[in-house]
Amino acid sequence: MTVLFGHPTGNPNSHHAALAHFEAGRLEALCVPWVPAARTLRILDSIPGIAPMARRLARRRFEPLARAPMIQGRVGELSRLAQRMLGGGGERLSYEANDWLMRVMTAECARDSVSAVHSYEDCSLSQFQEAKRRGKACIYDMPIGYYPAWEQRQAELARRYAAWLPEGGLQSSAYARPAQKREEMELADVVLAPSEFVADTIRERLPYKIVTVAPYGVEQESWDPAQGRRNRDARLTFLFVGQCSLRKGIPLLLEAWQAAGLTDARLRLVGRWQLRAGARRDLPAGASWSGAVPRSALKAEYGSADVFVVPSYFEGRALVIGEAMASALPVLTTRASGADDMVDETCGRIIPSGDLDALVDGLRWFDRNRGEIAAMGRAARLRASGCTWKNYRDRVSAAAAAFVR
Repeated sequence: MTVLFGHPTGNPNSHHAALAHFEAGRLEALCVPWVPAARTLRILDSIPGIAPMARRLARRRFEPLARAPMIQGRVGELSRLAQRMLGGGGERLSYEANDWLMRVMTAECARDSVSAVHSYEDCSLSQFQEAKRRGKACIYDMPIGYYPAWEQRQAELARRYAAWLPEGGLQSSAYARPAQKREEMELADVVLAPSEFVADTIRERLPYKIVTVAPYGVEQESWDPAQGRRNRDARLTFLFVGQCSLRKGIPLLLEAWQAAGLTDARLRLVGRWQLRAGARRDLPAGASWSGAVPRSALKAEYGSADVFVVPSYFEGRALVIGEAMASALPVLTTRASGADDMVDETCGRIIPSGDLDALVDGLRWFDRNRGEIAAMGRAARLRASGCTWKNYRDRVSAAAAAFVR
């Protein structure tokens, strides 16, 4: 018996989840809009103006799954990509891909060999309903905390940081489907969570749910620790990488940075700005912002820093933390980042989310203890090496084994 698996784009965690089933010999098919062939990517990369899209598409290709059975929807995905290139569509296109996935998986669920379906939040409802009708299991993947918990947290943050909200208010939730999220969760036989934080957001509201924690891995070979970092610049550099938003704790971080009063240090923010535009022009002394950088440029960002800081309020498992640790950076973060199994006092500090005083103290601690940073960076890299995608696949496979006989 097999697992029918699907994801609306194809990203590292979904690649490895599909690979877990493939390695176990029970992947019925991987349903995904488009996984470009290597030859297609080479052609796209040679076309002027298309190369940036080709580089993004290249991340959808995952060689260990090259021989896996796939069901694709190339025509629809090409149409969505064209609309994105022309600057249209936005969030609507993401939900169109979700709807395509649900239609395909609902139809393919009828295969006699399928005993379970495995899919993700926002794109699981109809195939879960069909699976239940046919007596098949539903494996629900939650890459971030449970939405009802985020709704509550977001409302609190919007009140606390009203002056930071972007012009026009918070990002539109016109396409969000809270009722669908709740029904998908109710139909799930087992929920896969990438961190204890995510698991807790489910257990607090649905204590009867079976939740398996399967932490994402770190691509250790992609990140190299910079040598002689402290010799290049005497100023201590704190780095944040990610969306500059309420959820990531940027207003709190900037407030803490100003309060910490570090005179021989700097804070660098790298990522898309999702707050009030005027706020990025009024950053406190020593803080700077740059927009998002391509993945190929992140190695240099990690290599130019001393400490990685992510004061998140709500995550699944922040992959950038693993990248930074693999680059030999100690980490200052919160439990809500989903990385509390990786970070301990040998390689960083975990503080309560939303605690201004604790964040100020954390920044000052690293400033006072600069001599310990190199050793903490080495410990961080060692800790990251133990967070492998193989471990993740093993947990996914073990969770599925109970439902695939």
